[in-house]
Amino acid sequence: MGRLWLFFVVASIGMALRFLVLGKFEWGQLLIVSGFLAGVLLILGIERWQAWRDASYEGAEDEDVWHTHMAERFWTGKKRLFKGTKKMGEFWRFFPLPWQRIVNSILSDQNQWYLNLSFAFADGTSVQIIEQREKLFRVNDTWHIVQNGAVVAVARTDYSWKNKLKLRERMIVEIQGKTLFFQSPEMVSRTEVWLDGKMIAEGKRSRLLRWRYTFRVNEGYEEWERLLVAAYVLFNYAYHQ
Repeated sequence: MGRLWLFFVVASIGMALRFLVLGKFEWGQLLIVSGFLAGVLLILGIERWQAWRDASYEGAEDEDVWHTHMAERFWTGKKRLFKGTKKMGEFWRFFPLPWQRIVNSILSDQNQWYLNLSFAFADGTSVQIIEQREKLFRVNDTWHIVQNGAVVAVARTDYSWKNKLKLRERMIVEIQGKTLFFQSPEMVSRTEVWLDGKMIAEGKRSRLLRWRYTFRVNEGYEEWERLLVAAYVLFNYAYHQ
């Protein structure tokens, strides 16, 4: 949408200058400018509707299954997190600096630049996922995962030829000296979390309700449960799942 806004502004300025300097006005130009504006308003309406669906989501699952609704990914509205029928918290995207939102909307194809997430859980636990950006353009992205003010994990995307050849999307997360792999075959709405050759959690996207996501953590990993949920959300944002 940011690019359409840019085209609309540039076209409007160009049309105004043409009229002021040359005294010429063409209805065809006005039609083009109006088309840009109509496109912006249409996309804005769709995104706001998606954000409303995220914010008002209520659902039910088995008591050990986390679930949420993630339709809109650019705006900073809150989305709900549930486990079973119990609301467990909320999360939202944020931009540390206002100009980052503008740059992201214009230059990023899928709104993936300056990706930062914040989670507020019902038990008082807070988790922030902070992007570590040293270069504007790079192959892999890295984030610090901060829990209650302390960095407890590091996540990074794993774009490689090996994963491309296997049609696999993968993110590496390091927690307490352990290396976890979040991975999903491309075009498949399932995410697996692996540790030491064992699958410890699994997430799925509903086929009927496209933007509804579920996530189940195996027994024995309750200590990491909220971090795993946050990392699962990050994985879906980063890979546009």
